[in-house]
Amino acid sequence: MKKIFSESKGFVIFSPQLLAKYLQEHNLPGNNILKYFVENEHGDEITKSGIAIPIIGVEEDHYAFRVSVNDEKILNDDEVEVESRGWVFQTVNNEVKIVGIGYLKDITSINDENSITLSLDNGWYALKIRGGNKNGERVFELHMEKQDMHPAFSGDVTTEYYYG
Repeated sequence: MKKIFSESKGFVIFSPQLLAKYLQEHNLPGNNILKYFVENEHGDEITKSGIAIPIIGVEEDHYAFRVSVNDEKILNDDEVEVESRGWVFQTVNNEVKIVGIGYLKDITSINDENSITLSLDNGWYALKIRGGNKNGERVFELHMEKQDMHPAFSGDVTTEYYYG
């Protein structure tokens, strides 16, 4: 299972095409898109729209990511050490991309070595983020529940994901 490092103590889960479209539609130039997440309302809008979800407050280490859909489970309940509900995700290119959040300072530095791309059918999802240890590995499970339309957002962007 491929693992990536928690650059700047976090990750971002995103839909590359939708993020590029948002940046273009809102005339947000440059390669440092992290500033849009922290300096103005665009970060909240991007998150609530299901385009990019931050995972912050993560111990510096390498982590694996897996997607589970509907009734699937990657982590057993006794393996889950942190969980956050209420997130929204949308994809239009049959994938979920994950990268250390520090790479958003220069999006041209994102490549196949420092990111993970997972397969996911197009559409809207209610997302539950679960973190824990499985077989001695640190794993984030992105549990996606397929939705017919944009689900209500209630994610807590201040959630920290430190765990043993």
